[in-house]
Amino acid sequence: MIRIFIIEDHPVTIAGLRTFFRPSRDTIIVNKTANSIDKALLIDHDSFDVVLLDLWLPSGEPEDNFKKITAKFPGKPVVIYSGEMSVHWHRKMYKLGAKAFINKNADKSLIEDTLKRVIKGETVYSSGMQEYLSKRVIEGYRNPKFGLTTEQEEIIQYFLEGLSAKDIAGKLKKDLSTIHKQLKNIRDIFEVSSDANLMKAILNLPA
Repeated sequence: MIRIFIIEDHPVTIAGLRTFFRPSRDTIIVNKTANSIDKALLIDHDSFDVVLLDLWLPSGEPEDNFKKITAKFPGKPVVIYSGEMSVHWHRKMYKLGAKAFINKNADKSLIEDTLKRVIKGETVYSSGMQEYLSKRVIEGYRNPKFGLTTEQEEIIQYFLEGLSAKDIAGKLKKDLSTIHKQLKNIRDIFEVSSDANLMKAILNLPA
């Protein structure tokens, strides 16, 4: 069972998600809700599995709100749930570490599939972000100054596509422990301590 914690100030939106997902028939439920960041910070860490965060709340800027939630609930994946279409905001939130960006008009199957992938450790890019990435070929990490091996470059490419370490291991036919070790080596090369910061570092490299 995937337990959702939605931070959203519109009751109709929350009611819609509750209609989509019912404990009696689905493996996803809306378990916790809050209509502000202040109230969200009072929720127990162990009462949910994934956060659905509205981009535009009555108080606080989106980036500040995201940082407060990730600081309060380390290790919990945060998914942006918004009607915002601008790729500008999609890029900003992915760079901060968002695991997905779901449009509020998305149907049940898309939401369900995205959340299941996020729980597995994947980063799921929105269609707007995928279009942006396809137009801007990110290959700055191939600069010889980083000294990456061919295998490390392959791992980064799959990483940018949002694959989890387990899925990358499957693609490369390697042990999961080998991929984890390589990802650690890659983080060390880019002088970052987490996959979220690695993503930010790569996205900020010259194309």
